[in-house]
Amino acid sequence: MLSKLLDRLLLFQEVVTFLDRTPDIILTMNEEGVIVSQNETARRVFGDVGGKIYSEICKDDTCSVGDRYYSMVAIKGFRRTIVVGRDITERIRLEKELEDRERKFKALAELSPAGILVHHQGTILFVNEALCQIHGYTREELLNRKVWDLIHPDYHDLARAMMQKRLEGEKPVYELKTIRKDGSERWVLVAGGAIDWDGKKSVMAFAIDITDKKMIEQRLAEREELFRSIFNISPAGLYILVGGKFKLVNPAFERITGYSAEELVGMKSLEIVAEEDREFVRRKAIEMLKGRETEPYKYRVVRKDGKIRWVYENVASIAYEGERAALGSVIDITEIEEERKRLEELTSMLELINKTLRHDVLNALTSAMALLEMGIEESNKDYLNKALTSINRAVSIVRNMRAFEDAVKSGELRCIDVGELVSEVAKSFENVSVKGEGRALADEGLRSVVENIVNNAFIHSGTDRVEITVSEGKEWCEIRIADFGIGIPDEIKQRIFEEGFKYGKAAQTGLGLFIARKIVERYAGEIWVEDNEPKGSVFVIRLKKC
Repeated sequence: MLSKLLDRLLLFQEVVTFLDRTPDIILTMNEEGVIVSQNETARRVFGDVGGKIYSEICKDDTCSVGDRYYSMVAIKGFRRTIVVGRDITERIRLEKELEDRERKFKALAELSPAGILVHHQGTILFVNEALCQIHGYTREELLNRKVWDLIHPDYHDLARAMMQKRLEGEKPVYELKTIRKDGSERWVLVAGGAIDWDGKKSVMAFAIDITDKKMIEQRLAEREELFRSIFNISPAGLYILVGGKFKLVNPAFERITGYSAEELVGMKSLEIVAEEDREFVRRKAIEMLKGRETEPYKYRVVRKDGKIRWVYENVASIAYEGERAALGSVIDITEIEEERKRLEELTSMLELINKTLRHDVLNALTSAMALLEMGIEESNKDYLNKALTSINRAVSIVRNMRAFEDAVKSGELRCIDVGELVSEVAKSFENVSVKGEGRALADEGLRSVVENIVNNAFIHSGTDRVEITVSEGKEWCEIRIADFGIGIPDEIKQRIFEEGFKYGKAAQTGLGLFIARKIVERYAGEIWVEDNEPKGSVFVIRLKKC
């Protein structure tokens, strides 16, 4: 009888130790809301709050302590209520970051030379300063006003039709006559599309005042001097083509291409276009000149110094010095295009980080739960220690992914000591040996790759040990992770790296090796699997040497 009591006491102490070591806040309170116990995490966060009223510590579902935020969930029991709290500082930070991006958008909108207007069912929700200047109104006068008040009555039907097209997903570009506050008329080039604004499906329109351009087109013969003046001061690169060759270019176009006007005049326009884009540009220009295409198109320009610049272009058919000609307008969007690509890569890698966390942490916690159940049922301290190791591995994964996220956001790879990194991973497992050394271009994501493969070897292959070898060649650093289990059939060797592919009774989410492949590809490396002799598999990771 005494032995059973001692066993229960020991089990109780082990549970208490586990709760003290969990990263989550755990509090218990009685029916009066008085805190009767707290784990070590709660003590670090709130201090000693035993005997205090819970509502005095935390009044809402979210508590803030210093610069940290915690999500608190109460679970009511028979005589006690358990409160579990989790650190959500990162989520709060991301929400604030989103708010910051919205502020940046508004700041960029104010810097835009084009007028920007957002309206919902005709009611104006947002305008920038350029739009106010185009129409002669103050911002306060325009907000909540009907957009139709700014459009000439003759163009109401056109504007309504274009608004409907935008709401249906199209992005038409067209010219419109508008009315200023003083009653004068202006022409604007309007582009835009549908946008979600404060939960409302709205239309965002970009307006460029083209009244002067219209006047030039109508009076080109009589107003050549005025045309040349506007042509030369335009911030957009402008050119005139006759017979497919440059006849006239403005200073902005010289800056974009790196060629002087003297070098450009007489040159074929397609000579400065990247060879891969030439057919596309030729076809788009013809379509636009014939009036069958209104959407501006983008392509790559090869500057005189060999550098590549992305540009956005419109072309129009005009008469110039008695000949049919083409007027082109290009805007350098290289920085915007590079930022778009960077954001796409960042989004892709952050999604990958999220999948990694869900996959790797779930594996570690699933293992911990099984070990805890066996440890509690059999009162086996060894099982509980192994469960604690799995939980610590889950915490380590989260920390590693945080470092990986920072590395991805920086967009830079660094020179990693591969032997050291692999050795650190090996410490989280039993019967894993490491030999060799090398350095490679990577980041903290490599840790997750190695850990996934080692973990898979023990879970899926039935191996009793794993041997890791690191070596360097002339250009590559290679990691070979060998197990001695059941091996992988030839017919699925290529498929195991596909997203969602699962094989065998122990298969889980099918994300581990897919994530590993995506991370290695980010390093411009390779990953594949070979047969081990006499049995088992060898996963090979080849990275660029640094």
